[in-house]
Amino acid sequence: MAGTIICYGDSNTYGYDPCTLMGDQYPEQNRWTGILESETKWKIENHGICGRCIPHTGSQIRFACEQLKDWQDKDAPVWMWIMLGTNDLLQEQQFTAKDTAQRMETFLKKLMAEPAVSSGKITLYLIAPARMEYGAWVDEERQYQESRQLGEEYKKVAERLGIGFTDAGKWDIPVVYDGVHFSEKGHHIFAQNIQEEITWLK
Repeated sequence: MAGTIICYGDSNTYGYDPCTLMGDQYPEQNRWTGILESETKWKIENHGICGRCIPHTGSQIRFACEQLKDWQDKDAPVWMWIMLGTNDLLQEQQFTAKDTAQRMETFLKKLMAEPAVSSGKITLYLIAPARMEYGAWVDEERQYQESRQLGEEYKKVAERLGIGFTDAGKWDIPVVYDGVHFSEKGHHIFAQNIQEEITWLK
């Protein structure tokens, strides 16, 4: 193994399949995390949780910081990929891309102050989520338009903090009827694009 990548995200990291009765995961071979596990030398750990927003309350941030202590001892090097923000735009009334980016920057600064990150044991990497499309979950122009601004706002955050960044919003990821969740094809396209952009993966 080359090392460990902690994929810290929401339902599109989890691999949620909204077309099943119980909302199960897509098969591992059709989730972008599973595809990377099979196609690279990295150990890919899926830490996606459905409905997760960017941690912003005291308890949410403390829990994430506690998790760092467990992750720092995994097969080195250890990366923490963070792809969140979609649920913030969906759940927070009138939230903008700038609001979401400010919340993300606050969270990242808290993580960077933790010994696991400040010592270099864990390296943070920010991924702007794929754009939302109009669908069953996306019926406001604000949600549609702000999701298209998120990549640029996150890029500014990554530059200010000096961390790596990828904008998945540029990849035209196919989503299902709800306008939010990746289709199986979308997971494969995501995995392909991230391997092309993050060249050290292989």
